[in-house]
Amino acid sequence: MRSLLFITLLLAFVASALAFDSDFLNEPVHDRVLIDKINNSPKVAWKATSYSQFEKMTLGEFRKRLGTVLIQKGTADMLPKKTIAPLVGTPAAFDSRTKWPNCVHPIRNQEQCGSCWAFSASEVLSDRFCIASTGKDNVVLSPQYMVSCDTSDYGCDGGYLNNAWNFLATTGIPTDSCVPYTSQNGDVAACPSTCQNGGSIKLYRAKNPQQLNDIPSIMADMEANGPVQAAFSVYRDFMSYKSGVYHHVSGSLLGGHAIKIVGWGVDSVSNKPYWIVANSWGPSWGLNGFFWILRGSDECGIEDNVWGAGVLL
Repeated sequence: MRSLLFITLLLAFVASALAFDSDFLNEPVHDRVLIDKINNSPKVAWKATSYSQFEKMTLGEFRKRLGTVLIQKGTADMLPKKTIAPLVGTPAAFDSRTKWPNCVHPIRNQEQCGSCWAFSASEVLSDRFCIASTGKDNVVLSPQYMVSCDTSDYGCDGGYLNNAWNFLATTGIPTDSCVPYTSQNGDVAACPSTCQNGGSIKLYRAKNPQQLNDIPSIMADMEANGPVQAAFSVYRDFMSYKSGVYHHVSGSLLGGHAIKIVGWGVDSVSNKPYWIVANSWGPSWGLNGFFWILRGSDECGIEDNVWGAGVLL
């Protein structure tokens, strides 16, 4: 079973890499016609814009801001999943930032490295250490340590969520101040043996990471323990997201992306249910670095591959 899973994942990774021709990847990031189509359609529940920081980038360059190898539905069923009984009276809206305002850490920026898998996993673990310790371990943990040291993933060329959580459980990661992020330009430093100041590395580890089985389990785990990690398929229109409840309208598939889900709600304008999601493209993108995505219909696979974990205090 393990070898079959590996072969399936490897084939999915190779197919993704070969799916784009050079002409397409040389196109500019923003499609003005597509942006106008989104903004002028009454059937679309979100608004699009162009971002100055992406103006001179090609699609090929932008794809470096993705980096999660997506697991197909059939393959995902091979992985162990956890079902959690929903809490009594699950609220219509929930926001981790409100429940734990000092523990859900600020938006970060992975820049030109496909390290979203490491950013979102380390951010979830950071938040959960703070929550589980009632603020005593209010740490920002190091995505760079995962990029440089997790040999089961591919550094700036992407990674798997299940591998990332296995690394967090078996090895662990230090604080960001110990091993700060240096892969902004796509270069990956060797795995460090000491902190940047020469001090000893203290590792923070996850406990019993689990892929969450369904929406009630996702909600129950988030409400009790804090944000979760998820992956989804990114299409060209998503890069231009500005506000509202994202759902795919048009544009080619660009790859997989990992993010941190912090809550859920219902849009008062469109009446559509959504997840509240923290991205890793900086605070000037979307809703101050966050976005809403349609909840309950597995939009772009957002509910397929969701992870939570305890922490070793």
